[in-house]
Amino acid sequence: MHVRSFSSSGGEPLLVLLDMDECLIHSQFLSGTDYRQYEDRTHEKKSAGGEGGVEQFSLELPDGDVVVVNKRPGLDEFLEACAGRWETRIFTAAMSVYANPVLDTLDPDDEIFSKRYYREQCTPHPSLGVYAKDLSLVVDDRDLKRVVLVDNNPMSFLTQPSNGVLVSNFYDDPEDETLPAVMGLLEELDSLPDVRPKLHKMFGLREALQGAVDKKVAGNR
Repeated sequence: MHVRSFSSSGGEPLLVLLDMDECLIHSQFLSGTDYRQYEDRTHEKKSAGGEGGVEQFSLELPDGDVVVVNKRPGLDEFLEACAGRWETRIFTAAMSVYANPVLDTLDPDDEIFSKRYYREQCTPHPSLGVYAKDLSLVVDDRDLKRVVLVDNNPMSFLTQPSNGVLVSNFYDDPEDETLPAVMGLLEELDSLPDVRPKLHKMFGLREALQGAVDKKVAGNR
């Protein structure tokens, strides 16, 4: 285990939690099995990497399934920079049998992700049928005012919407510029004693998610 120290201009060091699927990478399963949380993937395309496309890698999962993984442009640089500045963890709703081999490929020397959380650490929402990510369960008694979750799925933020950085879905766009923008925002947040007021103002997730829950509950009556 590599020992790292983190400093911050905002007081307590920032803790950055990163989603995996459609946030950092996009996976295609050759068998048709899906180890991820259900999300609308109607815009997914079966595209090839290589020259002019996104960087890819493929691997065989422990159960024998084969997965082809598209890396969001700038991913390696982003992860290196993020882990160099702040404690960086993964929080995915995917099953660990699939997520672990992918993360081992992205972080082969165990230098980037200090901890990994999977579907088992997510909280099923009784009305919406989705996996929310309750940050209070995975931050080791840290104050949530210095915790950020980067995710493409709004439902991940149901428990703490004001800690969320919502990004667009990634599938295979070689021109995607999301990760440099996220890095810039994290640098801004690092100077704040409490990230939540700024994130609430930027994304307005609390009101949007409450509206979604109310609509779903009303539809079930």
